[in-house]
Amino acid sequence: MTAPIATLVSPTSSLTVVVFDAVAATEWVPTKPAANKAQFTGHPAEVMRGLAKGDDATMVDVGSSSGIAFELEGKSGRIEAYRTADAPLVLVAPPRTWWEEHHAAHTDELDALFADALGAGADATEVGEIELTSGKLLAAYMWLKKMGAARELAASLPSGGVASFGDGYGDGDGAMIVDLGPGRYRLARQETAAPWDDEQVLVTMFLST
Repeated sequence: MTAPIATLVSPTSSLTVVVFDAVAATEWVPTKPAANKAQFTGHPAEVMRGLAKGDDATMVDVGSSSGIAFELEGKSGRIEAYRTADAPLVLVAPPRTWWEEHHAAHTDELDALFADALGAGADATEVGEIELTSGKLLAAYMWLKKMGAARELAASLPSGGVASFGDGYGDGDGAMIVDLGPGRYRLARQETAAPWDDEQVLVTMFLST
């Protein structure tokens, strides 16, 4: 079974992620408290309004970089990242530990479930494209308080490298930077049903050229 290269964590069961070129991280504008949601400003507010339309993902401009925000599922608060032979990055939720905890009677079927899900890129539905001028992708929890730190970390990231970081709030890392190489990347979403219950799905987001 392929091991994840990183795990993103949010303080709650909801984990909305934004992906864009890491060199634009200092251009991310956080949302400040307001009297009501209609008065929210900043990039997280823009993301919330976009996803409220009911789509699986929404585009967001961060400086000169185009990004995409999405939530794979809203129950585990965790996303695992993998590399596969067919895709340089696959984001997966819920993570394997969640399945082991909530479906302990089917742990012997998890290898097959994850293998099927990670190999389903050809069947995935495209949700958008992003351009990575620097080749360094930032994938981060949209409420991360230290988004700008990604720019400096990306500058020292080796070729093909991966670096995870957090903001000191809660457990685990809320962001990661992956060196994918410069280019235009297609994002595509797929759901793979568990063989023992088709209402239980493993959700994947594939990034590929």
